Amino acid sequence: MDIHRVTLEQLRVFAAIAEAGSFSAAARALGRAQSVVSYAVAHLEDALGVALFDRAGRRPALTAAGKALLADTRAVLAAVSALGARAEALAGRRAEPEVGVAVDAIVPASWLVALGRAFQQRFPEVTLRIRTEVVEAVPALVRDRAVHVGIGGPFDTGDDPLRRRPVGTAAIVAVAAPDHPLSRARAPLARAEVGDAVQIVIAQRAGAGRDHSVLSATTWRVADAATKLALIRAGLGWGTLPYELVADDLAAGRLVALHIEEWGPKPRPVDLFVFARSDRALGPAARWVWESLPALCAEAG
Repeated sequence: MDIHRVTLEQLRVFAAIAEAGSFSAAARALGRAQSVVSYAVAHLEDALGVALFDRAGRRPALTAAGKALLADTRAVLAAVSALGARAEALAGRRAEPEVGVAVDAIVPASWLVALGRAFQQRFPEVTLRIRTEVVEAVPALVRDRAVHVGIGGPFDTGDDPLRRRPVGTAAIVAVAAPDHPLSRARAPLARAEVGDAVQIVIAQRAGAGRDHSVLSATTWRVADAATKLALIRAGLGWGTLPYELVADDLAAGRLVALHIEEWGPKPRPVDLFVFARSDRALGPAARWVWESLPALCAEAG
C-alpha cells in the first residue's frame, strides 16, 4: 500500500460510484468520461492494495474491503469540505445565498416559526426555502442534494450518507368530522372497520417509498396538510394529522379524535430528527440550522 499516491479526486470517484451504483452513472454525476472514472478507481485500488469493487456482475458491487473503506472515504471528504467552509468563514466571506430545508408534514408549525424568526435575525440576507414532504421523501431530498437539511421522522439508515440528531417529538392523531360514520361508531375501531372508509393521505413524491399509517383500502391523495384537513372537515374521509394542527378543531367539536384499536386512544408520539449529508460541507447558514434546530424546537415546545 502506498497511501501517498491516493488523491482526493480518486476518493470522490470511489464515493460517487458507491452512491450511484455504477461506473457510468457516477461518470454522468461527476461530469467525467467513464474511462476517467475507471482509471481513477483502478489507481486507487492499486495504491490501497485492495479491490474496492467486484466487477463480475452486471453492476459493480462493493467488496468487503470496499464497504469498510467507504465510511472512511466519506469521513475524509467531509473533513476536507468542512476545512474549506471553515477557511471561507475565517476569510470573512458571506454566507451562502440560499438554504434549503425539507420538512415532514407532521413537523409542528411552531418549530418552523421559531426557526424562521431566529434565521431571519441571524441571516437577514439569506433566502430560506422550506419544502414540505412526507416520510421517506424528506431524507431523499437531502440525499439527492436538493436541500441542505431535513427535518422528519426516523428512517432506516443502512449504508446511508446521512447524519442525524434528535430535535424532539411530535404527536399525530386520527380524526374525522363529527358526522362521519367512524365518529359515530363504537370505540375502539377495528382495523377492518377503518379499512372500509376513505382515508385522506398526503401523497409522497414518486419513488419515495412505502406508505406509513395507511389503513384504508381506498385512499384520496392530496398535496398538502391544508387540503387534507379541509376534506376531512367536510366529512369526505378520515386521516391522521399533527395534533398541533387540529387541536382547535377538536376543542370546538369540528373534528373528532378516533380511537383506532391498533393505535390506542391517545395521540401517537413520533420522534423527529434533523439530518444532513455526512459527506457534504454546510455553509455558515445551513450549518447554523443544523446546529441550532434542537434548541429552537425545544424552546418552541
